[in-house]
Amino acid sequence: MKIERWNPSVKVAAILAAVILLSLQYLVSLNLLVFGSALLLLFFFSDAKPKSVAAILIPALIAAFGLFVTGLYYARGGSVTDAKLSSVSSVPYAVRAAMSRNLYTAAQLATRLLAYAGLGILFALTTDGEFFLQSLMHQCRLPPKFAYGLLAAFHLMPVMAREYRVVRTAFAVRGVRAGPLALKPMFTMLVNSVRWSECVAMAMESKGFCAGAKRTYYSVPRVHWYDWAGAGALVGGILLGMLFLRY
Repeated sequence: MKIERWNPSVKVAAILAAVILLSLQYLVSLNLLVFGSALLLLFFFSDAKPKSVAAILIPALIAAFGLFVTGLYYARGGSVTDAKLSSVSSVPYAVRAAMSRNLYTAAQLATRLLAYAGLGILFALTTDGEFFLQSLMHQCRLPPKFAYGLLAAFHLMPVMAREYRVVRTAFAVRGVRAGPLALKPMFTMLVNSVRWSECVAMAMESKGFCAGAKRTYYSVPRVHWYDWAGAGALVGGILLGMLFLRY
């Protein structure tokens, strides 16, 4: 079964619970296990493209490496366990730092970031925006006016990006110089976006949309047994890791 079929409301609740549990422990093995499990689910039980995973994962790995180096060299409490070793000039500083008490602390910080990144990528690449909003309306009782407003803004974002490119092209044709941080193209794009939002509001009113009226829905997400099973497996696995893992 694909992860995309997992009910988004149950999925986000399980991931938030997992993040909270991970923040309460300091186990490197558990963090790596969560990170590895998230990657396995992405590659073998989802439709996520490897390029999309790599595009988000590479910055996360760079950030984790930076956090590891920071914790290794600049953590509190000294860097070397043996004072005599620090006086030996023939031993490289990197080797002496790797033998320090800060090594495990740095690994804790870096692997925790990787675990968070794995869970975040798992949710972002396996959740459809419309399906998520529909689930929020029916499972979390989000008012339809907020849900449809978010949905309209979500669909307007590609239009705004295309309009920004059109405005910059129009400025170039007219000979108007506009740098990457110029405000003129941005202002023009925002004015057009306000006009589009008014058109969308008028269209919704003309179709009889109002927040308090009873209405039917084309698609109503349901919570199935496998949704609760996935949430239980995620949260329960982390709890078992906290109980039985030692490092």
